[in-house]
Amino acid sequence: MDKFLRKIQTCSKEDAYRIIASLAGTLLGGLLFYFALHRPLAAAAEEYARQAAETTQKITAVTNFQNAHLNMKEYRGELKKREQRVRQYLPESMEQGGFILYLKRLALQSKMELQMVSPQKNEPFGEALCLPIKLKLTGTYFCLLKFLQGLQEGERLAVVKNMSIISRGDVLEADMLVNIYAVPAK
Repeated sequence: MDKFLRKIQTCSKEDAYRIIASLAGTLLGGLLFYFALHRPLAAAAEEYARQAAETTQKITAVTNFQNAHLNMKEYRGELKKREQRVRQYLPESMEQGGFILYLKRLALQSKMELQMVSPQKNEPFGEALCLPIKLKLTGTYFCLLKFLQGLQEGERLAVVKNMSIISRGDVLEADMLVNIYAVPAK
């Protein structure tokens, strides 16, 4: 570096300006290359790499699906079982009596006392029908939890809409509104 500075000092002003202008042009050219070409190309390369990763992920998912369903007989059997579960979960008719019997069995299994069951009027719910059922139960905290878990894991779609709980010592009184659904055949 010292040699370079001495050389600039010993040369004429005109040569020194040329050297400095050459250095400035080189630096400016490097910056121009970096900002005008390198950064946009690097950003484009990152975008292409991201798109390639997404496409690879989609191809892997499709391949896994195809590999999982190579045997069409098994696939149709599995599909039929799933359709049956959906029909059981969302039947074509309300089957209110069967659900009330299920509630009574569930209350007995959960050691809850079912004091009131009051079906309300059917309401439309999109393409489905909704039947609100008012329930009044008494029992302990853990029995109520077991009842609610059984309701959630039951064979019908049952949604607890409103629930109020009053504590009377160790016994809880629970009032709730449970909605069940049916999807009529088209």
